[in-house]
Amino acid sequence: MKKKNSWDYQKTKNKAPGPPLGSRLVHTLLITGCCVAATISFLCLTLYIFSTPLTSSGQSLKEWIGLTSSVEESGMEETAGSPETDRSSPGETSISEKETFSQLPALLESDSPPSSEAAETEVPMLVYSGEQGNISGIGEQQEQDLTNDDYLVMLDTAMGTMLYYNQGDDRWGDYLYGGADPIRYYGCGPTVAAMLVNAFTNEAVTPKEMADWCSENRCHAPQSGSYHSIFNKTLPAFGLQVESAAGADYDTAAELLRTGHVLVALMGKGEFTNGGHFIIITNILENGNVSIADCNSLANTTMEWDLNQVLDELSRARDSGSPLWAVSFPAESE
Repeated sequence: MKKKNSWDYQKTKNKAPGPPLGSRLVHTLLITGCCVAATISFLCLTLYIFSTPLTSSGQSLKEWIGLTSSVEESGMEETAGSPETDRSSPGETSISEKETFSQLPALLESDSPPSSEAAETEVPMLVYSGEQGNISGIGEQQEQDLTNDDYLVMLDTAMGTMLYYNQGDDRWGDYLYGGADPIRYYGCGPTVAAMLVNAFTNEAVTPKEMADWCSENRCHAPQSGSYHSIFNKTLPAFGLQVESAAGADYDTAAELLRTGHVLVALMGKGEFTNGGHFIIITNILENGNVSIADCNSLANTTMEWDLNQVLDELSRARDSGSPLWAVSFPAESE
């Protein structure tokens, strides 16, 4: 018993006295308060960061997450702005899935980041001025105060709707055709081919991509633009039918347009151009004039033109089916 009492005494003697109960309670409350304050501060900061963009766009967090998921699934973040990006229908005009798909390339070239607003933006149909065009300016490089958005218009053609491309568009205007010649000066051939292929086949291409294809397939004529065989090579390769309409008079050309063809015209040296320039005669109007797609001038594209005058200004070249080609969808096999 004496040994046990000695051990108990020694244990009690070595044990350090603890803080009073009141001090421990205050310490616990301080630690708890700090944790709660830190948690509240973190939540407030998080809500502040996310609430501003969501509120300004009128979206809930759930909607924002849904939008992000849909953008990632469609690959828009990689294709940038396009509505690449489905800018589906032009104005109130209903177009097919193939024609909707044909709008993508120009949007893929945009520098703007994708957004919900860009995805819902429609590519409008071009409003024609009804003004009679003066052919003295066709083919001349024109200074135009236009933005890339101004070029996002759909044209009505005898084959259907077509997205307009301008060779001077700064998304590809300085790109070197054949590694040497800027598209804005030498690229009317691949730009015209790109419009046709992009609109009327399942291939979505831009003038830049078409310029590369043409260069690889020997359509590029250094310091001169393109060889006249460019359309005999490009259009059939992508599934379109092309035939020479050289020598066509007004009635023949008008009938081709009325029966679902568009005409690629090589304009010769004269009032249209100082050299050579490709345009598309897109449709015949009720008054007998025609509409065109001039890849060097959006302003020219909005006007109507005297078909006889256009035919009179064709190049005198007669190689590779020039100076006029009729383009159409392939005949359905029976």
